[in-house]
Amino acid sequence: MNRITVMAGAIGALVATTPALAQVADPNQPANDGSAAASMTAPPGVVTPGADPGVAAANADVGHALATQTATEHAERASQQRAYRQALAARRQTIARIHATQAEREEAYDRAMDAWHAQVTACHQGNRQACLAPTPNPDDFR
Repeated sequence: MNRITVMAGAIGALVATTPALAQVADPNQPANDGSAAASMTAPPGVVTPGADPGVAAANADVGHALATQTATEHAERASQQRAYRQALAARRQTIARIHATQAEREEAYDRAMDAWHAQVTACHQGNRQACLAPTPNPDDFR
């Protein structure tokens, strides 16, 4: 029990001799010269931020850089969107051309088939020249 009493006494003496506010001051905070205690908006002992021209200038620089970066990103995005829309329009035109070409081919094939059926009918009716004629080529009907 004596050891505990001695240790408790040593700890109590250490606590009593240590200052209550022995904290490292933040160099980024303004010094509390008592003017904050007179403020109506801050409780006593609280440091209110002051107007620091260096911080204001740094904030202005960051704000300007951010605005420039944002404007650049918006311009890049608008450019990318224009390019995308142009690519979509070009793709639609390509598809329309493919469909038109396919329709032309199918029409030529239909006309060639009609000519072939007429040729076969003529051949069956005894037209020897129709029997010896080559099969119609769809490319000739374009």
